[in-house]
Amino acid sequence: MEGAKASSPFAFYAFYQLYSHLNLGKTITLSLEDITKKLYPGFKIDYNEKTSLFITWKKKSNKHHKVDSDQENYILRGCIGTFAKMPIAHGIEKYSLIAALEDRRFSPIQKRELTDLKCSCNILGSFKTIFQGGNNPNGDIFNWELGKHGIELYFKHPKTGSTCSATFLPDVMTEQHWNKEDTFVNLIEKAGYWGNISEVMDNFETYFIEVIRYEGKKSSITFDEFKKQLKDIETGK
Repeated sequence: MEGAKASSPFAFYAFYQLYSHLNLGKTITLSLEDITKKLYPGFKIDYNEKTSLFITWKKKSNKHHKVDSDQENYILRGCIGTFAKMPIAHGIEKYSLIAALEDRRFSPIQKRELTDLKCSCNILGSFKTIFQGGNNPNGDIFNWELGKHGIELYFKHPKTGSTCSATFLPDVMTEQHWNKEDTFVNLIEKAGYWGNISEVMDNFETYFIEVIRYEGKKSSITFDEFKKQLKDIETGK
């Protein structure tokens, strides 16, 4: 599979799932293979490949607009994926809708919002455990690169002893201007622990169970780009 770039059949197919869901019966039926052949003929995909992925939805926002910026501002509207490996088309079909409609942090995306959306598909791979806890902890929790690697953290809740986990995709850290320690602090909070995080970080060998780094191949598409490409398919261009 070639690396996904600014846009790809993956991002288009993810946007198509939500667009079709919100316009039931009003769209043509397209498979990932159809889209690739018609819009991205040089893009090579192994349709039997099983992969991990995340789908992210963002929405245009007038808030915090930078007057000196040519780029439109987008805010998070939903992001869910899976580390389980499944056929790539099925994974996109499933998690594009779950991310749009079932992210508990947000209300389900409505049809009226479609024109303001941007969809990203992040195909994950190159998973590597960089720290393993236990009786003989080993590894280096900082053995990863900002902007290149995503991080998945498993740690022991200091009060309950239960296992907590959270992850951030590779682009989150650079978007938020976090360093590596900031990343772990935010992972701990994301997992639901709001206690003495300094205690956890200062004694990470006691609390951290496993730290996994991974890489992502991300592609994105705005509604305007999606609608233009869909029209090209519908008109046979």
